[in-house]
Amino acid sequence: MRYLYHETTEKEEQEINKALLTDTELRNLYSSMLAMKNEMDKAQLEPSPATVMNILSYSRSGQHQKH
Repeated sequence: MRYLYHETTEKEEQEINKALLTDTELRNLYSSMLAMKNEMDKAQLEPSPATVMNILSYSRSGQHQKH
């Protein structure tokens, strides 16, 4: 996972790159994980309109303020 997010050290990255060149199973796993990461990165996560309205209503009501 750290490799996918570029969170490895230079040495770790070199070792993983070498392993990806020689290990077909690891390369297939990496490809699958990278595709999944790319799909997740594309997802636009937004609250539903009902959730937004609930938050706005609560905010307007003033009930959240400390007395």
